[in-house]
Amino acid sequence: MGNPPSPILIKLGAAVRRYRQAGGLTQAQLAQRVTYSEGWLSNLETGQLRPRRTAVGSVEKALGLPGGALMDLYDLLMEETPPGWFRPWLEEERAATAFRSFEPTVVPGLLQHEEYARALLGGDETAVAARLERQEILSGETAPTLRCVIDEMVLHRQIGGPPVMRTQLEYLVSRVSPQLTVQVVPATANPHRGGGFLLATVDGGEVAYVETAVRGVVTSNREDISILSDTWESIRTFTLSQQESVEFITKVVAEKWT
Repeated sequence: MGNPPSPILIKLGAAVRRYRQAGGLTQAQLAQRVTYSEGWLSNLETGQLRPRRTAVGSVEKALGLPGGALMDLYDLLMEETPPGWFRPWLEEERAATAFRSFEPTVVPGLLQHEEYARALLGGDETAVAARLERQEILSGETAPTLRCVIDEMVLHRQIGGPPVMRTQLEYLVSRVSPQLTVQVVPATANPHRGGGFLLATVDGGEVAYVETAVRGVVTSNREDISILSDTWESIRTFTLSQQESVEFITKVVAEKWT
């Protein structure tokens, strides 16, 4: 399954390449000027990397461009919610009948309380609204099942301050039901040291969303699905039971976030 980059991201990358070539610079020369790797610049120019604002400003300055030549495109990119690369997953998510989720560092997006999401997203109200809208799939008679596994560290990583953490973890406990389970894997027992991922059952098949340092990847490749499914089952082998997990979360709230 394809995972096309944002059209605006492609335009931004093409503009960087065009200005670089017009200035007679190689990728290596421009990369040296902005103190990023040549591979980073190559990924930027091909629309495979979503850069930070400061990085775009550095490229603009290194190329001797007037203010806004690249930043105007970047601002359009920031208004794109959700990012272009995430949209294929949203389509799969809406059609899914079941989810298996693993998160090592933060509460899964489908279970984030509004204040937690707001703190995590830096107060971007458009992004917060989009995240809360996603969660609507968990409501109603046709809601999918969600089997969620989180690393213990999710409970200890402070997002937005103690009151926000307390509200979020209490919200997690309140959502537990036969349809929606949340289990904790002790940090010392977790066999997986990679990023988070979601497996969705759609039309009898499976699709996955995998987080990377640069962007999320949507895949239905059989080998990918097999690896992720085995990984999820392996992690779950080491989790606390549902009741133990609820008790553990409640204990963390009382001892750390009250």
